[in-house]
Amino acid sequence: MLASILRPVALPPQLIGRPAPCDIFDARGTLLQRVGSPVARRAGHSQHPPRVFCEASQADCISSVNPLAQLRAVGENLAHLAAQVDNGRHVAAAELTGLARELRELWALDADACIGYARLHRFERPSVCHAVLAALLAAELAAANGSSPESITDVVGAALTMNLAAMALHDRMFEIAGDPGEKLCAELRLHPVESARLLERIGGIPDDWLQAVAQHHENADGSGYPCGVSRAGISLPARILRVADTLAAQLIGHKTRPSHHWNMRQTKGLQHLIQHVFGAELELLDHLLVRQLMARLSAFPPGSLVRLSSGELAVVNRRQPDTDSPRDAMVFIGTHGRPLEEPRVRRIGLRDCRIRSYVQDELPKLPPYEWQLIWGYR
Repeated sequence: MLASILRPVALPPQLIGRPAPCDIFDARGTLLQRVGSPVARRAGHSQHPPRVFCEASQADCISSVNPLAQLRAVGENLAHLAAQVDNGRHVAAAELTGLARELRELWALDADACIGYARLHRFERPSVCHAVLAALLAAELAAANGSSPESITDVVGAALTMNLAAMALHDRMFEIAGDPGEKLCAELRLHPVESARLLERIGGIPDDWLQAVAQHHENADGSGYPCGVSRAGISLPARILRVADTLAAQLIGHKTRPSHHWNMRQTKGLQHLIQHVFGAELELLDHLLVRQLMARLSAFPPGSLVRLSSGELAVVNRRQPDTDSPRDAMVFIGTHGRPLEEPRVRRIGLRDCRIRSYVQDELPKLPPYEWQLIWGYR
């Protein structure tokens, strides 16, 4: 079934003018070149090969890069660096900046797969799950604001390290089922300053990155912490990070707060959807940035678990250009209730195949699945 899944690849310069090793498509699935025809030069930055799409079963003919395997490695490396910090060991700036750059490049290659996979896959620590998803959402929002690749890397790095001095504390907070108590709450309020100071001691971290970490819990109305600055005093990277951090927390949830996922009743209008997902947190955030991010993610963001009218469970794997409605979904549990060995494409919109509901809340109860198959990676 992987032959029916399109996945993006970076077109290497050495392939230009040579016979195409497989059919090449655009993001909409329109055939650009047939196998064997000379590969034409396409628009793109000279330093970054243009992106095209191939059938997943043939994509390795052009590139064997697996961004989801590398995304897992980013999570593992972040957990390792956090453990080093917890144990008082040295962490080099190059390790952190390299991790941020790698994640930004993975997002640039296949943002849908990275965001969707981060919503479904569970990294080894809750704090890592949160940081990786927040970093990807921050990249989306920074790109929506026209940020340069270097600036996107900085906000991604800020998201990965915003809790670096308190990753163990965030893991504990995730597991607490009742009132965390005044002591833990006081520790939590200090973590932006402590993480920024830790990064300053490491040295070599860009100023925008440092400021975003220090301000990522400041609120637009001045009610945030640690300094209580308001909108005019909060940098754009920090405001971006605040929105991404909040949305990641809403989507992941924890034992005392259920997740706030997309809801079929709330997808008719963007403002209703925003209010449903963000709730009371919305008043603390930059509303323009919230609208930008939610509009960019669409009514069915990648990684959305849905139940079809057939009774099958599926994942919406890609956003469709110029529309909120998914063209298709990848079925991973059939009508028999058992996981499929490989996902199947179901066209949406036909009379006999519609999306009936979101089922993101069922994720913890589902049997293990190789989620990267949903995007055509092995």
